[in-house]
Amino acid sequence: MESMSENVNEVVTEGVNVATAQFDKSDLLPFVVGPKMTEVIVSATSKLDFTLSHPYAAKFDAWFESMMGPQHTYSKGMPFMTPHVALSMALGYLAFVFIGVAIVKLTGGIKIKPIMRVYNTFMVLLSFYMGTKSIALASRSHPGTVFCVPLAKGALGAEMARLTWLFTFSKVIEFLDTAFMIIEGRLRQVSFLHVYHHVSILSYWFCITWMVPGADGYFSLAGNSFIHVAMYSYYLMASFGYSPWWKYYMTKAQIVQFCLFCVQSVYVGYIMTETKCAFPDILSRALLWYMLTLIALFAHFLVTNKAKSKKKQKIAAAMEAQKKKGQ
Repeated sequence: MESMSENVNEVVTEGVNVATAQFDKSDLLPFVVGPKMTEVIVSATSKLDFTLSHPYAAKFDAWFESMMGPQHTYSKGMPFMTPHVALSMALGYLAFVFIGVAIVKLTGGIKIKPIMRVYNTFMVLLSFYMGTKSIALASRSHPGTVFCVPLAKGALGAEMARLTWLFTFSKVIEFLDTAFMIIEGRLRQVSFLHVYHHVSILSYWFCITWMVPGADGYFSLAGNSFIHVAMYSYYLMASFGYSPWWKYYMTKAQIVQFCLFCVQSVYVGYIMTETKCAFPDILSRALLWYMLTLIALFAHFLVTNKAKSKKKQKIAAAMEAQKKKGQ
């Protein structure tokens, strides 16, 4: 593990400067949201850091670093890249789910379709950007390499690190999926699978951004992003009453995606290992077991839905037969 930490944290001076300078709040935020909004955001995040500067937060950060190793230089200075902040986001999400569900059970839901259309459009565009950008950066860094991709250095490595950070915290934006379900009263969709998937993927990708923001992470970043292009496109079209043909293949496509990630995990983590690849074993091997849980949960969802669909068809056929008999 120590040798891998040295390998992963090998830094070219140019790369360090680019990574840290271009993710300084005073440089990045004005470019994205403008100077006035920058003051508001920096002030808010400073208060957040103060609020969370409890001794337990420091202990958790120290424990996390003892488990995962020191933070990679490329991700230092990036917003919200503190373990207790990421944990607070996940716990806040879980609290919202439990409290929100309890409230909506009493009050009922409200329709917010126009807001959801804007959100789904945004997520289609963001997912497409992240998927194509990931493949483009990996191709530029090491053309023709699919697995065991080295961590890029210099400006290219810093750019991949920024994309990895963006993908990681896009998972926080995706908490809105659950929020919209709860607000609209679609509580049946707020299942264990749904909540587990949202919390676990943020946790896993925070670890990637912390340890090695790039390298073999590009593969699952791209795969998940393109799946989300199809998924959010479906949600958007469905809101206008149109059912795209790929609706019936979404769950199967997600399972295929997870299987591909398992192949990558076995090759990188168990065959090549961190002695030959730039991806730490703790991440590549954890990916396999994480994906197996998702395959099991999504397969159960698929089978259960098929059984419910067949049951509905039988009931509909019986009602139709009864109706004809009555005539």
